[in-house]
Amino acid sequence: PTSLPPPHPPPFNLNSISQEMEMTTAACYAVSISPSTMAGRTFAAVLVGIIAQNSPASAFSFPPSLQRTSCLYSSRAVKENDTHQDQQHHHQQQQHSHLLLWEKTLEAAPDSYVNPAIELAIRPPEEGGTGIVAVDDVKKDTIVLCLPLEQVGMIDAASILDSAPEGEDAVFDMLNEMWNEEDSSKTNAKKEEKEGNQEGKRLAVLAGVIAHLQLTRYKDKTAWTANEVKEGHALEESRRLGLFLDAMPLLPQVPSPDNCPLQHPFPTHFLYWDDEEIEKLLQGTMAQTKAREVRAGIGWSAAFLKEHSLGMKQSQILNAIFSAFTAVLSRSFGDEAGRDLDGAGRMLVPLVDMLNHDSEDPNVSWQWHVGEGDEEKIKAGRGDIAVTTLKDVKKGEELCKCYGWRPSWDIASSYGFVPRLNKERWECSVLPLFPDVLDLAPDVIATPSQISKYETSLDLLLESNYGVLVKAVLAAVDAASEIEARQKSDSDSDSENASENQTDRPAQLDQLEVVSLFRPPPALTVNDFPFARRQPCVVVGTKIGASDQITSSNQQYHREAIKKVLPAYRAAASAIAQLRLKYNNGDSSSSIQASQMAMAAASLDGTDWDEAAIKLMRLGINDRIQTINSDGKAASAWLAQSTTTNRLDQINLQHRQFRADMSADIREAELNVLHTLDNELNTLAGEDKKR
Repeated sequence: PTSLPPPHPPPFNLNSISQEMEMTTAACYAVSISPSTMAGRTFAAVLVGIIAQNSPASAFSFPPSLQRTSCLYSSRAVKENDTHQDQQHHHQQQQHSHLLLWEKTLEAAPDSYVNPAIELAIRPPEEGGTGIVAVDDVKKDTIVLCLPLEQVGMIDAASILDSAPEGEDAVFDMLNEMWNEEDSSKTNAKKEEKEGNQEGKRLAVLAGVIAHLQLTRYKDKTAWTANEVKEGHALEESRRLGLFLDAMPLLPQVPSPDNCPLQHPFPTHFLYWDDEEIEKLLQGTMAQTKAREVRAGIGWSAAFLKEHSLGMKQSQILNAIFSAFTAVLSRSFGDEAGRDLDGAGRMLVPLVDMLNHDSEDPNVSWQWHVGEGDEEKIKAGRGDIAVTTLKDVKKGEELCKCYGWRPSWDIASSYGFVPRLNKERWECSVLPLFPDVLDLAPDVIATPSQISKYETSLDLLLESNYGVLVKAVLAAVDAASEIEARQKSDSDSDSENASENQTDRPAQLDQLEVVSLFRPPPALTVNDFPFARRQPCVVVGTKIGASDQITSSNQQYHREAIKKVLPAYRAAASAIAQLRLKYNNGDSSSSIQASQMAMAAASLDGTDWDEAAIKLMRLGINDRIQTINSDGKAASAWLAQSTTTNRLDQINLQHRQFRADMSADIREAELNVLHTLDNELNTLAGEDKKR
């Protein structure tokens, strides 16, 4: 995905995003974190300024073409009195920026090591784009790349902000204040939620730092008197990190006057989709929710605006904003050694980030090497990053690491691609926790008047109706988990048996997660409430095989997936039973008993809730299969119509097709999970009948 043809991007309608976020121009910054993050990496951060002073709100859309910082200036724009710099810059532009970064970074890092059996490969898109490949056989446990962080030009917010003189730069001062701000989340929030808030804030600050440096570098390289950049920390850092900033192939470009070699854009990242593509192509998928979160992570800051609006075009400011956010989402990483939440946030490291992703069979990994007890080195960003082979690598093979497990919709929201399913991998689907509309009197034939007045049913796509139920389900599952944990601790199960049950199941799937899926309103209420709803769903994950291997042999994983979400469906079935009982008794004043739901979730009330729970789960599976298939057909119809009626050039048509293909991949991955679980439920039902 780093190598795609240069586009003329479609309009990016910020007006609609402003309506979604209810933004105000008085806001300096804010951070909005989704409480449900699969891998703790998804965030929506309102951070940096994009509105030019005195510009009307209607002006905020992408211009016809955007250029990346490294190609914004031409040889004619370089200062006339710096002929040598002009010639040197022109020579450097003849090289691909990735190759230039690779060569210059290694030159500037005398203590770095590159195994002679590997090299950088600049390839066309159909061959995988930029990557690192083996030019000779490499044995397992071989160090192929070792980089000293102090020498290679790592970008992280902590070190840059810590060295910024206070009061010199209004943007750095604002980002520093945000960085050091205490977590304001409620004290009773879960640990995972607090960590997600903190991580989202730090990622947002890192994006602000990168955007500030990109714009400072642009002004430094232009001859416009209105853009003369002041001396200071930002200028020094932008020059020090210039090659790395230039080598971020994240933005659309157009050819520069001096034939600057084009870097490939990133048209599949959700930031570059237009509103209609998000609405039509992603309808009915969790990717649509994630896309809205990511796109809503753009706001404005008074300090950022004041610093860069003078003499800067709106397109240039947008250029840096989107490049920075996309870079942080797709290229930053941390380390378990401490440089993440417990250290000083995430980072971008040149050369290492040229390793592509393989979640099924990675052949390299990286590790942060510091001496024993060198915690201060970690916090200060010192030490070495070493890339080591996990197995034998043959000549011609690409070196790939695993970016970390995440479901397809989450990978797409950060990296702009969906991993290819070659053999098998862990994947997720979302299952509705409740039906769209709950029939409160299933055994009674309602009159037309009752139906029209919604007297015998409950719209469970309205948060006012489902919100309290979801909270009760989560509380019930937590209570059931505590009971189960106590029972396990009191049992005599030996550690040997416990170790046999261990699997490679991602840790994120061990916790119940409830997410919101955007859905259209039910037919019964569309006239009264004609707005999009949010459907509460649970995340369920298992190991799937390629599409022609749906009935894979991973039965233990499928049954474990069902077992993990079964308590939630027991609790939901108990809540539905209570709602129907209240309706039949004419009792609208009493509340749902959370204690009864907890007893049901733990199967401690003497009632077998499994049958009702599995029935509810089956309804959810069938609902998702039908939704994905119908919305997928609608997306294909819209794509066919839009390509014939819209006046899109060839490049934009190609990019729209890229996005449509990625949407289809997201749907296919979820359908694979749904069909796998449906088959397993059928198998379990057959086994029950035999017994």
